[in-house]
Amino acid sequence: MKQLILLFTLFLCALTGKAQTTGTITGQVTDRAGNPIQGATVHISKTNKKALADSVGKFILSNLIGGDYSLKITSVSFEPVEMKIRIDSSETRELKVSLFPASNSFLNEIVVTSRKKEQLKEDLTSSVTIVNSKAIQDLQTVNNNASDILAIAVPGLALSSGSSSNWGQTLRGRQILVLVDGVPQTTPLRNGSVDMRTIDPYVIERIEVIKGATSIYGNGASGGMINYITKSNQNYSSKISSKTELVSTGSLLNTQGTVGGRIYQSLYGKIKKIDYTASGSYEKTGKVKDADGDVLGPTYGLSNNKVYNGFAKLGYQLADDQRIQLSYNFFKSLEQTNLAEVMGSIKDGRKTLAVDGTTPGTEPGTRWNHNAQLKYSNDDFFAGTGLNVSAYLQDVSTVFFYSPQFEGGGQSTIRSSKKGLRLDFHTPFRLKGAVDADLTYGVDLLNDVTSQPLLDGRTWVPKMNMGNAGPFAQLNATIFGDFAFNGGLRYESIKIGVEDYTTLKPYNASTKTFGTSIDVKGGDLKYGNLVFNSGLRYKKYNFFKPYVNFSQGFSVADVGLVLRAAKVNDISLIQTEAVIVNNYEAGFSTEFDFLRIEGAAYISKSNLGSSFVEQNGFYINVRQPERVYGYELSADVYATKELMVGASYSYVDGKRDGNQNGKYNDAEDTYLGGDRISPSKFTTYVKYSSPSKKLNIRTDLIASGERNRFSPNPTTGVYKTYEGSVKPYQLINLSSSYKVNSMIGVKLGIENLLNKDYFPARSLWPSMDQYYVKGRGTNVTLGLVVDLK
Repeated sequence: MKQLILLFTLFLCALTGKAQTTGTITGQVTDRAGNPIQGATVHISKTNKKALADSVGKFILSNLIGGDYSLKITSVSFEPVEMKIRIDSSETRELKVSLFPASNSFLNEIVVTSRKKEQLKEDLTSSVTIVNSKAIQDLQTVNNNASDILAIAVPGLALSSGSSSNWGQTLRGRQILVLVDGVPQTTPLRNGSVDMRTIDPYVIERIEVIKGATSIYGNGASGGMINYITKSNQNYSSKISSKTELVSTGSLLNTQGTVGGRIYQSLYGKIKKIDYTASGSYEKTGKVKDADGDVLGPTYGLSNNKVYNGFAKLGYQLADDQRIQLSYNFFKSLEQTNLAEVMGSIKDGRKTLAVDGTTPGTEPGTRWNHNAQLKYSNDDFFAGTGLNVSAYLQDVSTVFFYSPQFEGGGQSTIRSSKKGLRLDFHTPFRLKGAVDADLTYGVDLLNDVTSQPLLDGRTWVPKMNMGNAGPFAQLNATIFGDFAFNGGLRYESIKIGVEDYTTLKPYNASTKTFGTSIDVKGGDLKYGNLVFNSGLRYKKYNFFKPYVNFSQGFSVADVGLVLRAAKVNDISLIQTEAVIVNNYEAGFSTEFDFLRIEGAAYISKSNLGSSFVEQNGFYINVRQPERVYGYELSADVYATKELMVGASYSYVDGKRDGNQNGKYNDAEDTYLGGDRISPSKFTTYVKYSSPSKKLNIRTDLIASGERNRFSPNPTTGVYKTYEGSVKPYQLINLSSSYKVNSMIGVKLGIENLLNKDYFPARSLWPSMDQYYVKGRGTNVTLGLVVDLK
């Protein structure tokens, strides 16, 4: 109750601080020839307020308290302009701004995921990575798998598994919450680790990655969140435009059976107050081969996949400060069962591969993933306070591969249906000219029904019906113009109803026998936790902007895994407590016209962790205190106007406190396994763009370090599950594009350019023969692009 009173107090303070008449600044941004500059950013310095110029260069900044302001107007390839302006309450000022061509510079990026509203990256007090549309297009030319794109572009995220699953691809050693336009794709109640591959990269405008524990979007983000922001045509002026891509893929050195292709078609535009976009894509992959020309093993395989995606977004501008938007996305990806597995052996050093044949069971993969969302926004709902309302649903069905580890064999499927409503207000206010602030507050409501049965009707994880209410408040402030402060809190109220169920007989990996089933009485699991965050950044000087941050994350610790491994007959006796993660972070950014450097170090602690280990052949869930720590460094440099280079390095490690004495260097303490802790990662890239912008070339080096924290069995020489030794490797990718004219372009991508023979980390740390699969050999993508605007 005290927490709710505090939230209500913040709400009243916000209204009291802003109940007054406000002014408006409008204007147009053009180049020196008078042509409008679409997408230019108009930012009020030392505040969180900004606006984007529309298709004719016009912008509007409303709800301004009377006083003196400094405006900064920026746009890619133009020199920034700064100007001072004074505005009285209830006054409307109109401006004309002309920008001149610029030398290379790094511009402040806009982030919407961090606080449920648009905010400048430099005003955030935590580590954020934004993958823009150009980077997505470049990396997609090489590989159309979103998890591969993210692995290269995001420091702190583990390298890709090279499969359709992102199992083990953690962020800073902990669980990730994946979103599409704020709609959760992750199923935290029973995480199947296929949530990164739930949308076609073609429809993504940018990807925002918030690192470290965060409770901003509720349950599941103990390591951070990834939000896919889909394309919008709100600022386009053409009534109808289209884009078509025809792409062929295949192995370069051994093409037989590897040829595949995809087609993408979109229509988009703006008619008066209505903007729209609609697109569809279809992809059929061929066989995926390693450097030796052998087909990769079929478990979570990418060979012979059929992938479908349909996307639509319709927006209507009700007024200058009001908008309503409806969006829908459908994704489907199925792996054909026309390849038979040839099991390898880790002990003998024999890789697992596939040959023509038949895999038992039905096609594994995502049968469907429906996402629908209706949003309404009003920038001046009352007394200068803005309102955002979002209603959404997500329904997903994922079928996993056939496994003999079920008695008699079988296939499991995760079924999850979510319905949610978000209501948030944002109130700007100023305190005696020293503090410019914005308070965002509201509530998240979510109903999530998740289960994991077998296709034959047996129950592995019973139906879990979760109701979640999360009131929150988040304050973002600029203090004396030089300090950015973020602070907030959220109360998680969760109830999970679980029906009675009978566990499946557990499989013993050592004896290859089955244990005993248990009848478990269901009931309700209840959680009520207050989590908060606070951070400060000093941003006066571009050459050094340090920050410190503390944030908490909340997770119900994959309840489904705990329930299916039950050893007692009543869920009230099962240890299902939530995981509360405390994340401490310090970092900095350094920025000049030609250089940007970012660094962060962190420690992530939880008094009660949740991770699986192998014990006497069975897999058990260990609930011990955990500490994860690491650091990240990245740099981007404009060597010339045409040439850009960059690099990043990520390191993470973690342990369990086995004797729970608050120390992590005792004999009872153990390192976390490879499913949580990835080896170190190094990436570097070189990008060249010709003066005419017609030719673009990018090369990427991706290097995985070594991870060898455990000892093998002295008798068999084999590691326990999750403890396998990971060997280092390095890969080089190449992407290029050439614009023949204003409408037609071609692109070429080559993955694993030097045909490196290697095992991805995910093939080694599980220490399971089924996953002992080589990485992809040299693969080529050739595409034709037709863009009609």
